[in-house]
Amino acid sequence: MKKLKINTSLEPMDEWTYESYVSDYIFENVCIEQNLDNVTIDGCKFSKCQFKDCSFSFMECMDIIFDHCEFENVHFNQCSLSRVHFISCRISGMEFSQSLMQDTLFQLCKGHYCDFGGSTFKDCMFDINDLTGSGFVQCDFKKTSFDKCILNSTEWFNTKLKELDFSSCEIENIAVSSDKLTGVVVNSSQALEFVKLLGIVVRD
Repeated sequence: MKKLKINTSLEPMDEWTYESYVSDYIFENVCIEQNLDNVTIDGCKFSKCQFKDCSFSFMECMDIIFDHCEFENVHFNQCSLSRVHFISCRISGMEFSQSLMQDTLFQLCKGHYCDFGGSTFKDCMFDINDLTGSGFVQCDFKKTSFDKCILNSTEWFNTKLKELDFSSCEIENIAVSSDKLTGVVVNSSQALEFVKLLGIVVRD
């Protein structure tokens, strides 16, 4: 992943003031409850912030850190995220549909039932997240990794799993398209899950 380009002398901002371009600010313990469509955010850090009932449609985010933030009913639709880090965030139920994510990191996040449908991931990392029940339908993955993630009951329909490595993850009750399994990497016990998906009966 590419290194973040965060300004080392960020200015504090204690509330959100609507602007079409926001750069080089740090937001701490701020609650944001308004739509921020068509906004560009560059080189900012959000620490222990709350986002409630927000729409971030068509937003462009570059070099952003979300640290210990909580997102409730938040929609990142058709957004561009480049070098964005979500660290120890609560993102359950978030919608990231039809978005482009490049060099983006999700680490130590709780994200049950997130919707990543139709999104493209390039050089992204999912590191030790709980993504139970989330949807990755019709997604495109390029050089993206999943390490020690909980992916139980996730859906991957019409998504090519080639070169995705799930060997360190939990994938119980995962739902995939049988014709998109070529090239996926799993461990020996996980292989039985995929065999069942193909309708093959294994007898001891």
